[in-house]
Amino acid sequence: MAVQLISAFLGSIGFAIILKIKGRQILYAGIGGLVTWLIYLLTFAQLHSDFTCNLIAAVFVAIYAEIMARINKAPATIFLTAAAVPLIPGGKLYYTMYGVVSENRQLFLESGASAATIALAISLGFVVVAVANKYFNRLKRFAR
Repeated sequence: MAVQLISAFLGSIGFAIILKIKGRQILYAGIGGLVTWLIYLLTFAQLHSDFTCNLIAAVFVAIYAEIMARINKAPATIFLTAAAVPLIPGGKLYYTMYGVVSENRQLFLESGASAATIALAISLGFVVVAVANKYFNRLKRFAR
């Protein structure tokens, strides 16, 4: 588990560097990736569902990105993009393409369906937080 968490941290930092994120925001992106992957691992140990675990982790990373954006006075997208890197179903996408190239229909369908399910969960988690944030900000404005 420690190796996975360190890898998530370093992967998020590497992606933050590629995205040209500056200063301490790189560290915050790495911490976000580490905690996102920790949440995924903990929920997967209990639920054993790729969709639900990715959804929960995506909701966390979206909330984390919004908080870091306000603290750092920066766009939430930079934290969201870098910290969500550990959730990307790279292995599933690889085996989907391998199934296509090797003409293995069964591997293509299984891996492709799994990759699509994970991608759907991640995007749904991001959208839920974005919509909730939008309505929360509107309510704050009307309360003034």
